Amino acid sequence: MKSVLQSKEWAQFKKTQGFEIFELDGLYVHKRNLPAGRNFLYIPEADASAVNQGHLDEIKKLAQAQKSIFARLEINDKFSENADQMIQALGFVKAFEEVQPKWRQIIDISKSEEEILAQMKQKGRYNIKVAQKHDVEIKKGKENLETFYTLYQETVKREGITGRSLEYFKKMVDNFLETDYLEIYLATYQNEPVAAAIITFYDGIAGYMYGGSSRSHKEVMAPYLMHWKIIQDAKTRGCTKYDLLGRTKPETEGKWAGVTRFKEQLGGEAVEILGSYDFVNQSFAYKLFKTAEKLRRKQE
Repeated sequence: MKSVLQSKEWAQFKKTQGFEIFELDGLYVHKRNLPAGRNFLYIPEADASAVNQGHLDEIKKLAQAQKSIFARLEINDKFSENADQMIQALGFVKAFEEVQPKWRQIIDISKSEEEILAQMKQKGRYNIKVAQKHDVEIKKGKENLETFYTLYQETVKREGITGRSLEYFKKMVDNFLETDYLEIYLATYQNEPVAAAIITFYDGIAGYMYGGSSRSHKEVMAPYLMHWKIIQDAKTRGCTKYDLLGRTKPETEGKWAGVTRFKEQLGGEAVEILGSYDFVNQSFAYKLFKTAEKLRRKQE
């Protein structure tokens, strides 16, 4: 499936974040400069059907020409042993960390609304009705960005994670203003904002990118109705899948277990994507980078 992270608009946005952008036969390659004249390349969420030996060879040549430590190719198609072995046979190794989540909760929304509701967990359907009963209101519009950010910040602090700046989101939204690929949803209860999300619509896929919620009025179950509205809008746009993004690996617990349980209430299935592979151009520098990254992750 094609990803909005391989769109021209996303490439332009990442350029504002310090990346240099190259285009290889329709694939956007992001170059990140590092201290001491070093750099690496990153190809986010490429479609497996667009990645062939010719593309892989071009990526290798670009990494060599740019004197990059490595080139990280991320493939967002469903994992298969054959594809995994083929990529590694062509000179790429499995990356030591993922950039985008390797496990996703994806809902098939090509069916009728009744069928989509039926495949949800009983609690998911019930909580949508609870939100409707409490007259939770769902709004959408890019003018909701600062309200979204307030809820996003509250969530970041609550979860103890590293968040993005308001400026980051402003530049993201600005780069999509000429398209209908991105929307901001806001759920309110008695005019008080209680949940928000940034959603993309691209090539038949609705994608959850960022979200936030308040601890206030949890009993009205606003996020459930918000996501139901997103699904309805996605269907109107002709989307066939709703990618709720990251979740834990099935039958495992962890930091994101609570988020996973919420997403599972909305139905769908756990999908493992192929994820990230590295072409190592400078072995010693790659080992140093790997060690430094692992230390940085521990401190986050």
